[in-house]
Amino acid sequence: MKSYSIGLLALVILGLVGCQTTQTADEEACSNCTYTRAYDTAKVFGDNSDRGVVVHFHGCNGLYIDNGGWQTQWVRYLNENGFIVIAPDSFADVRPPEACPGNPTRTEDRKATIYHVRTRQMDFALKQIRLKYPGKKIYVWGHSEGGALMRALTERVDGVITTGFACPGERSNYLEASPYLAIMGTDDPVIEGSKKNPLYEGLEGRCQAYMSEPNWSWLVVQGMGHPAEIWRKGVKEHLSKFLGI
Repeated sequence: MKSYSIGLLALVILGLVGCQTTQTADEEACSNCTYTRAYDTAKVFGDNSDRGVVVHFHGCNGLYIDNGGWQTQWVRYLNENGFIVIAPDSFADVRPPEACPGNPTRTEDRKATIYHVRTRQMDFALKQIRLKYPGKKIYVWGHSEGGALMRALTERVDGVITTGFACPGERSNYLEASPYLAIMGTDDPVIEGSKKNPLYEGLEGRCQAYMSEPNWSWLVVQGMGHPAEIWRKGVKEHLSKFLGI
């Protein structure tokens, strides 16, 4: 969203979208946005938390974890192996519309606003989950835009998993302190370094450059696109090893 001078037209426009601009260049704060409903309405899968809790943060266009697709297969596998899966829905809160790649409304300001809201949603969810499941291991699994959220992690967790997101160059101290597994496909058109988005010289080179922490690992799956299907070669094996299954 562009910044407008204070005036009647600006107030009308801002009222329509529910947001107001700030004076900072990297973040547009949303005056009416909320951040607690994502967790309050979260979907919960499984009733056995012997191994811990996996918190799933969805991609830019919404939560599709129970539609029978590849994410559903992940949930089934995690449930079968002693994990509860909790999936907050970012769109349950008042927030800007999606800003997925290719969307004509995708701007740096809107992306900054969305990440601002989603980071607060993530913080709230993790705090509530720690209260509800005291002493349990907590893992976070972010897909695509949800994976990008992990760069802003504000507390140490027992493990971070990203899918549909390239090995991160930016990271918080809490991300660096957490075990991390990145799973990505060579044919993913969204992430940088893949064959279909060759900003870097391949995903392996990017990961070798950025994944320097001793407890960080990655898997590049040949022929895999944006969905990280668990049946793809190496996916279940790397996931199981990371989670101690």
